[in-house]
Amino acid sequence: MRIRSVELTNFRNFRRLELEVGSSVNVFYGANAQGKTNILEALYLCACARSHRTSKDRDLILHNETKYKVRLILTSDNDDYDESVSLSYFDETDPSLSSPKAKRIAEHNDVPLDKISRYIGIFNAVIFAPEDMLLIKEGPSVRRRYLDLLISQVRPRYFHALQRYSKLLMQRNRTLKIIRTTKGAKGLNAQEEAELEIWDYSMAETAAEIIEERLVFSERISGAASIHHSRISDEKEILSVRYRSIGGLNEILSETSETMIRDRIENYLLSRWKATHREDYEKGLTMIGPHRDDLELSLDGEGLRPFASQGQQRSAALALKMAELDILREDTKESPVLLLDDVFSELDARRRQALLSGLGHAQVFITCTDKEFVSRELIPLCPDLFSQTGAFSFYRVLEGSVIPDTIDDPGQI
Repeated sequence: MRIRSVELTNFRNFRRLELEVGSSVNVFYGANAQGKTNILEALYLCACARSHRTSKDRDLILHNETKYKVRLILTSDNDDYDESVSLSYFDETDPSLSSPKAKRIAEHNDVPLDKISRYIGIFNAVIFAPEDMLLIKEGPSVRRRYLDLLISQVRPRYFHALQRYSKLLMQRNRTLKIIRTTKGAKGLNAQEEAELEIWDYSMAETAAEIIEERLVFSERISGAASIHHSRISDEKEILSVRYRSIGGLNEILSETSETMIRDRIENYLLSRWKATHREDYEKGLTMIGPHRDDLELSLDGEGLRPFASQGQQRSAALALKMAELDILREDTKESPVLLLDDVFSELDARRRQALLSGLGHAQVFITCTDKEFVSRELIPLCPDLFSQTGAFSFYRVLEGSVIPDTIDDPGQI
């Protein structure tokens, strides 16, 4: 699937943009703070239904406006058909709303979808951005988000499971807080223990489904990322990725047949939740479960976050993103659209070449400050790749406007 055109309305610093884009390499260039990253953010939003920069839709609305809309026209790889995807958001002050409540609308072929889960996976994109370093530097929530977004794009049921689990977790935590508020520090009686167990059983099946999928995809990520990292490091370092869940779970599963994994996870969760009722009551929160899990990253057996250099961390983040690209290609049988947001300035020549060699023949969107950067720095690294890719399309971005500047021959740059 490729993008044919982009339409933005009141998105970030773009009041209105209608842009036809090229089928291969699209380069958006211009000074900083002109809107280059905003364009790639909009494309990624249409793939994953969320920004890679903020969790608040309100942040995406043009100043002094009350809504935004992003719409893409997509075409199949062989140009057999077109379709469209769009996301709109109306904040609570928008006069078109019938009630003062923020509203989000996802559409496929201009038909509103009743659930966001029906939207995820229609169009796939992988973004490489400076924020990727957060995969290494930040806490478990960032790595869970990376894992969840990847799995959701190729396993729609997984996204349903995440939504169900999130709702059940909120209800269990609300129950804990109500009990805590009512009783203070007196402790749990048998009736309250039984009430918590009801939520335990409600959550266990969904939680086990989430953990099982994460275990499978973590192994796939580990295998692909290790290969990419080995090439980036000239085979001098070994990157390992391991899913870290509830203590003791991995040991139990190592002795479990593949057909029994989900049952064993479910039973283990139930036993651990029951054992931690007292702690959960005292904290007012559910202290264990898939909402607390992590991807454990190590380099030659040492923890990546505390011990690795800045360059090693950057290599690991790049390897993780390339593993994401590999898995999406394998599972969807198509190459996702690739969004490269000012990443080359952060990479040395070896890492640039490693990234470029993994692009294949996908549609690519690149942002940079200097138009000549492409011919000066990128084409010499992978001349065969760019000669096969076809026409380059260049766009100058200036203060929320885009000026097309298409050049068919990279040698003319």
